[in-house]
Amino acid sequence: MDPAISQLSSTRLLHWVPVMNGRLSASACVAAAGILLLSTRASAGMPSLDRMMADLGPASAQSAETIRRVYQEHLDVLALREYDELAGALDNGGLVPLPERPLRYNILPRLDGLHPIGEKDLANQSSYATARAATIGVLLEIASRVKTGPVEVTSLVRHADYQEELRATNPNAITSVPMHTMGLAVDIGLINSRLETTYEIRNVLQQMQDAGDILFIGERRQLVFHVVPSPSRLGHFNDVYLREVGAPLTSRSAEAVAFLDLPRLAPTVLNPQVTTEVIAVVPAEGPIENLWVEESPAPPPVVTGWPRVWAIVARARSQWITESGAHWLAILAACASAGLLPWYRRTA
Repeated sequence: MDPAISQLSSTRLLHWVPVMNGRLSASACVAAAGILLLSTRASAGMPSLDRMMADLGPASAQSAETIRRVYQEHLDVLALREYDELAGALDNGGLVPLPERPLRYNILPRLDGLHPIGEKDLANQSSYATARAATIGVLLEIASRVKTGPVEVTSLVRHADYQEELRATNPNAITSVPMHTMGLAVDIGLINSRLETTYEIRNVLQQMQDAGDILFIGERRQLVFHVVPSPSRLGHFNDVYLREVGAPLTSRSAEAVAFLDLPRLAPTVLNPQVTTEVIAVVPAEGPIENLWVEESPAPPPVVTGWPRVWAIVARARSQWITESGAHWLAILAACASAGLLPWYRRTA
């Protein structure tokens, strides 16, 4: 914004319009007056935005520390290092785009003007208007609660090379845990929103943070809200996206080898390979120990009647043989002799 224009007061504007009326058409004067009034209004709102961001400073610092602590160990797994990885994640469903006609969902992506989405790579801008499904789910939830105006989105996913280039012009891009490179952050712009809408967005974010749904930071220099889903709510916001938008469309690719000579060039031994990639992070519900609970053994079958009697006799015989050892035959002969002795005496 031209400083000379931003300093025009409404009084000076009233003197300026009649002077220009002799040089320009009436419609041009009306248009110029409207632009100047809007510029004056935006300038008047800047101190209010700055005060709001200053008031959010302590809470933002606490949120930044929490984000670093809970997401740092996942950075190596989820971060997208270069554009090819970003495009691949979009291809396999790891990243999902904003819904078609996003204004229907009260979402207004900044695709042109000052600092649009993907400003460092506008040729591939549509690839940067994407994020993890849980992140888009968070955005859908926020936008559904804001009633006074659309929610302007200024940034979603980035890859690490893009993030490094952005650091030269955006100090907020200098961070130990760049959430945008994981596709787990959305920036909500405030500069083009009415002050009433800005305050409502802030209130919605505070309510959701108090409920444990999100973490957010008020970036004072860029005048944006940096919003990250809480790890414990990733599954919930994945479901929000699927419910509102549906499953993302993905394309599948496979390697193909064209043999230019005889079939003898084909490999004689086939080695199957499996390539895996992290698409989404969904926390398990309940203690992890529940996944390894062993089932209690089934009780032995109940035996009744004569089979039970013979089983008891066989068990007693086995126990008697075990306890008597190798002398069981002699013991059995002695018992038989003791039983026959009375009969022998009577017959003698």
